Amino acid sequence: MTWHWHLLFFIGWISVGIISSSFPTLNISFLFFPLIPIFWVSVPIFFAGKAFVYSSHHGSSLFSAFINAIIGFSHYPKFLWSRRLTLKLPSNDIQTILKESVNITKVSAPDSLFCPFCNIEIPQALRLVSGENITTTKRPIQCPRCGLRFDCCRYCQNYEVSGGQGWMHENSRGKCKVIKEVQNIDTLCDPSMANRLRDMGWDSLYTGLSIPDNFTPPDRCRQFMLDGEKAKIDHIPGMGKIRILLMKLQKKLD
Repeated sequence: MTWHWHLLFFIGWISVGIISSSFPTLNISFLFFPLIPIFWVSVPIFFAGKAFVYSSHHGSSLFSAFINAIIGFSHYPKFLWSRRLTLKLPSNDIQTILKESVNITKVSAPDSLFCPFCNIEIPQALRLVSGENITTTKRPIQCPRCGLRFDCCRYCQNYEVSGGQGWMHENSRGKCKVIKEVQNIDTLCDPSMANRLRDMGWDSLYTGLSIPDNFTPPDRCRQFMLDGEKAKIDHIPGMGKIRILLMKLQKKLD
């Protein structure tokens, strides 16, 4: 049960109360007003019970199973696609989960990439680094149809957007947080800030490498780490924590 259903139950309950107050002759509150909160509570309790039982049968302690039940009560999909993936799962369950994950990732395997512009799958494109980060299996990694480069600064954790730019509007310029070098202030700052720094005796700064086009990474880049949040801007699906968990499950089957 998601927050959408909680909201619908709440709106329905309030609506019945308003209608009953406005039209007392209808007398619908006698039946529906108490029934709605009963259903509102009983449905998430059912999902909480499923989460508790499933967790208990797959290696969770009583406390962890109880926490999963609370999560299942408030937002069951979070249990399904977060907490459940960390349990001690048999091979059959893992295979089922990986098949169901296609609805989230749009690809047949967690280590594949989905090009949102061409709607095609690039197989065996991703690998885990240090267990908690995702990078590409080779560089460059591109869509064979449109040429979109996935291992670019635009989708990297180490890329920082220039000040004043918003992710939903413009994020083409920024700097690398890993590669640093001495750079002229005229190329880094707007004219007013550059003049102020020059008056203070500065003509250059040691800072992150300026990235004028985030679709083209610098040649010396060796530390690309995929950022799930940044991938969302171009509608590349399921590239956050869930993809890491799915790739770990996939690795257990290999």
